[in-house]
Amino acid sequence: MLTRCDSEMVELYALVSELMLTKQWFLMDGVAWVVKLVHQSPKLEKVVADLVNSVNAVGANEGIKQGFQAAKDSVHSAEEVHGYDEGAKDALDTAIKAFDNFHISGLGKVADLVDKPLSVIKQRSELPIVKEHYEA
Repeated sequence: MLTRCDSEMVELYALVSELMLTKQWFLMDGVAWVVKLVHQSPKLEKVVADLVNSVNAVGANEGIKQGFQAAKDSVHSAEEVHGYDEGAKDALDTAIKAFDNFHISGLGKVADLVDKPLSVIKQRSELPIVKEHYEA
């Protein structure tokens, strides 16, 4: 017959074992799952694409302005040059703001599992990642 102390020791050992398994899973597989959630977020893809496209447009405008300075005799303003995008700077500012305010809703899937046993976390992490619905 187990005494009360023996019973508590068995329970504690079981808890420690579960924590050790959870830690091992998190370090070996859990981090990869979180990165996968982030990587496959369509919102992240859109925010990064908008940022890159805006940076490219502003860079092109700067090149056009510098080219205009070098060839003032052929055109009257940089805005007349083919490819100049008047809205590029505003688009870049908007893209930067969107990137700064970006939140990956898929990470809520991880936070929702905090109190779940490791078996449930493993099962959830093996499910296919469903693309989020988002406003384009």
